Amino acid sequence: MKNNFRFVLPRLIGATLVVGLAAFVITTLFKLMLGLVLIGGVVALIRRAAGRNQMMPSHIRNGQFRHNEVINIEGGNPWAARANAVHNTSTIVPIN
Repeated sequence: MKNNFRFVLPRLIGATLVVGLAAFVITTLFKLMLGLVLIGGVVALIRRAAGRNQMMPSHIRNGQFRHNEVINIEGGNPWAARANAVHNTSTIVPIN
């Protein structure tokens, strides 16, 4: 039994080190990717807010509206026809 333990122990230690290092590398990569995604989201939100603020004329940003002025903060044509809204009514279709 003592001889068998001396034979298995180095392999067990080696396998433990390999699995531990692999887990460390995978965890580090996961944290790195998670951090990059979070930083990318924050940058996208900041760029979106800055872009939306630049698209608006200064009198709209300051709250000074002209008479009969159509305000469209999405940047599209305010006089363009809008697509029909989808209604939230469900339709039951019988299957024969």
